[in-house]
Amino acid sequence: MALATGTLQWEIDATGNVIERAILQSIEDCGTSITAAKLILPRVHGYVVRNDFFHRRFLTCSLAEKVLDCIPLQQFIPAFDVNANDVLQRGMKGAVGAILLKPIPGFSTDLVKSALAILEEETDARLSFSWILETPLPRKRIAMIDGRPNPSVSTASQGIYRAVQALGVDLVVLDSAGHWVQDSTMEDMRDEFIPCDLKMDEGLVDRIVAALSTSKGRIDGITTYTDTHILATAQAARKMGLPANPPEALEMCRDKYKTRSFASSGVPVLSVTNIADLDEQLRQLSSPLEFPLIVKPTTGCASDGVSKVTCEAELCGAVQRNEEKFPGTNALVEPYVSGPEVDANFVIVDGKLIWSEINDDFPSSAEMSTSTSPSMSFAELSTIMPSMLPESEISLLKSSLTQTLLKMGFRNGVYHLEARVKDSKKTYTDTGRGMELADNTVQSSTTNPSVFLIEINPRLPGHQESFAVEYTYGIDYFALQMLLATAPPVSEMESDKGKTFKNAILALSHPLAETAQYPSHIVFIPADRGGTFGGAKPLPGGIMDYVPEHAIFTQAGEVIPDPEEEGKWPFVAYFLVMGKIAGRGWQAREQVRAVGDILRKTFIYEMA
Repeated sequence: MALATGTLQWEIDATGNVIERAILQSIEDCGTSITAAKLILPRVHGYVVRNDFFHRRFLTCSLAEKVLDCIPLQQFIPAFDVNANDVLQRGMKGAVGAILLKPIPGFSTDLVKSALAILEEETDARLSFSWILETPLPRKRIAMIDGRPNPSVSTASQGIYRAVQALGVDLVVLDSAGHWVQDSTMEDMRDEFIPCDLKMDEGLVDRIVAALSTSKGRIDGITTYTDTHILATAQAARKMGLPANPPEALEMCRDKYKTRSFASSGVPVLSVTNIADLDEQLRQLSSPLEFPLIVKPTTGCASDGVSKVTCEAELCGAVQRNEEKFPGTNALVEPYVSGPEVDANFVIVDGKLIWSEINDDFPSSAEMSTSTSPSMSFAELSTIMPSMLPESEISLLKSSLTQTLLKMGFRNGVYHLEARVKDSKKTYTDTGRGMELADNTVQSSTTNPSVFLIEINPRLPGHQESFAVEYTYGIDYFALQMLLATAPPVSEMESDKGKTFKNAILALSHPLAETAQYPSHIVFIPADRGGTFGGAKPLPGGIMDYVPEHAIFTQAGEVIPDPEEEGKWPFVAYFLVMGKIAGRGWQAREQVRAVGDILRKTFIYEMA
């Protein structure tokens, strides 16, 4: 449908009359260009899976000026009859969504037809699957432990609250009194706020249960998006008879020594409290440890306190630093396994893997360290998706890591794992254009690759990676974790309500077709020195054309301790770089990698 139009101003109302109003306004404006609007009409009866479904599926559609969702949740959608009269009028009334094409200068109808043909292909790539539910997804009341920072000042919670509103979840937030979401002006963000002391101590689980017992309505599930509260959340859910990951498995994931002992039983690892304990355990070994080794806290995150050591003196120094910087936390001593590192994200429902993706985690500064350019930082620098590893190694990672999760007892959830491919056919190399995976010419053709698990995080990946996954694949991990917090038991999974739940998860786990998948590059900027942050210089506009999401984490005037002394490299900023070439070809990958490298070199911040 092509219209002569000027600048259109509209807003969505409950009746979906936005297209009709747009036409009337375009006639009134008598513009000098052609804009085409594409209507999305339902072929079957049912209910939309989320109320911003089309907007989220077309995030990377470069032809779309605006994407509209016209049908609210739990409103019945009748199938559209193309054979009845008044097709155009009924189409405007019955559209479940619409796409406004970017304005095309002049009045060339051939150009408009060509653009609409391409948009049709884009629509097929993004919507060719069952996304209309036969019955409405039951409205659920879910408690979230830790309300997270305000979305207006932090990107960390934007995806969470967006998913809550899109799914029609009645959210109950537990956090300390005075939290921003408790304010009466934030009532549209949640259904209820319950003050609760979330201090990490032995009484936390009972306090959560007691707080939820005062809720004004029945609680259907409990979830959290913070590492620190995962175990307590599951224990509280078990006490209340609600769906939860097995607390025993979560305990194992929280302690990296327990994880390593379970998942890599043949790998020699130590968990030591101090230098004296290290000496005692080394004496008891039947054979000496082989260097290089990795030393890190058994419980920790964000690569804090991770060290690579090449001799016994360095080993003792790393254990000593761990004791000083992380009192009360043992140090894990394990072999350093070379090979490409990956992030692996899995969605499991009823013990079955329904979605997974692997992305490449580029070497840290410590791994690229040389005598002329030394570094102790294991902070992340770059993550690119999709992975460029061979398909055989991707399949190996998915199979091995899924089996580990199931063996530990996980059945429903979103899981984020980190691993390496030992003896991979690929290795990171300076190609002259930058660091990239290339053929491993020194690897023996007779040695088979194997998976070395680094850690298991029984939750979605960090928000930066979660954003990238949605842009590249169309999968919203925030929404999936929220729904999986109410996963019905196996005995009910095939009931009518269980089928609706499973169909909703399947719809939200359906990726974009490869022709609509644009590679993404997450560029992390860790602090490389201590001091008082003075701000960052703006990046060139051409670079920012590739950046749909970014954040400067450090505020002007904020003091950052010396990372080398603290063993912590906090992120100053991050940028999500999206390519403009779709698919898994070399050109698409090279574009997004190169733009990210340029961004890193041109991002300058001041430190006094």
